[in-house]
Amino acid sequence: MRRLCRRFRRATMLAALLLAQNSHAQAPDVHLSGFATLGAAVSDRDDMWFYRSGLNKPGSDRVDLGSDTLLGLQGSLKLGDSGDLTVQLLSRENTRGNYDPRIAWAFWRYDVSPALSIRLGRLRVPFFMLSDSLNVNYANPWVRPPEEVYSLNPFSELDGIDLLLRLPAGRLELELQPYFGAGRIKLINGGTAELRDVRGLNLALIGERFSVHLGHGSGRLAVDWGDPGFRALSTALRDAGGDLVTLAERLAGRKGQASFSSAGFQWDNGRQLLIGEIVRRRADRYVNSAHAWYLTAGQRIGAFTPYVGYARQRQDRPVAHATIAHPGLAAGFEAFNVSRNDAQRSITLGTRWDFARNAALKAELSRSRVARDAWGSYFPRDAGGTQPGGRTAHLLSISLDVVF
Repeated sequence: MRRLCRRFRRATMLAALLLAQNSHAQAPDVHLSGFATLGAAVSDRDDMWFYRSGLNKPGSDRVDLGSDTLLGLQGSLKLGDSGDLTVQLLSRENTRGNYDPRIAWAFWRYDVSPALSIRLGRLRVPFFMLSDSLNVNYANPWVRPPEEVYSLNPFSELDGIDLLLRLPAGRLELELQPYFGAGRIKLINGGTAELRDVRGLNLALIGERFSVHLGHGSGRLAVDWGDPGFRALSTALRDAGGDLVTLAERLAGRKGQASFSSAGFQWDNGRQLLIGEIVRRRADRYVNSAHAWYLTAGQRIGAFTPYVGYARQRQDRPVAHATIAHPGLAAGFEAFNVSRNDAQRSITLGTRWDFARNAALKAELSRSRVARDAWGSYFPRDAGGTQPGGRTAHLLSISLDVVF
């Protein structure tokens, strides 16, 4: 599998070079496009920071520009009558706190028939109903998709292969998408996480006004937490010996198994819209098991679309269970479990203003209540200071979204 992933990464880089070279050729059949968001988020809490799990670094400024601001450029090169090559470059704040651009997409697609396509290379991980449009904020009604749901799976890219089979189903179209590959992300404080041997299947029914999504995927999970708190806890558990060594091995390593399931729907008649999704993550170690859902309703009034949404995440099982006699180690272990729990609930009021054909201005206010044994979507400003658990926070978010 590692050899396969290396081949995919080499193919990804080669795809980018080929697209760049051909863009300068004589009259190439190239389609270029882009998308961008300038976003700002302000919380009423000065003792904890809002952040998007697995995407960006918790901001240190009162007005956080890093959680939503991004720029994406995409190019597609036609290769013969049935194939094309697509490359997407994306720049947004990462978990290291910089905006270094990365290759988010780089895949070759071949249309076997009008109903069947195969894609090979770097793809968007299709775990969610809105996976393909997550970075194109203009395509979504919110400033950002509900964190309660979309924080449950921070993996964004898949180096692998998928098939897209489209079949008529009455007035609807049935789309089947089996996929296989691997993904890797960087966590804050220098940690990393990997999904290997990922296998999954998505099913969608798509109509003019209504669509339904069902999906399930699973793979082998490896996590290396990089934060000082975990490093100190892991060392102390291993030094204590006995069963605590086994416990330490359940907190980080390369022997995990994880699965992810999702179901969602969208209804839009041009005047009203209703969107809902429910997801579930199951893991035997390294991360907790949890489920989450959201429901959003909106009403179009001319160029404006006011909307209201509710979202909730609940923990089903912590990262690990243990009874530890030593008070200090017990407290450290409990703190670890709490910091890996994103459970919270929120209600959001917002509006979208489509003031131009390809641009929208959005504003929303969210009230979030973090679960008592969790950090939710917040990060404590000081290690020994106020913890997010059981706190209520209000977050004002504004974004300007464009496509070009």
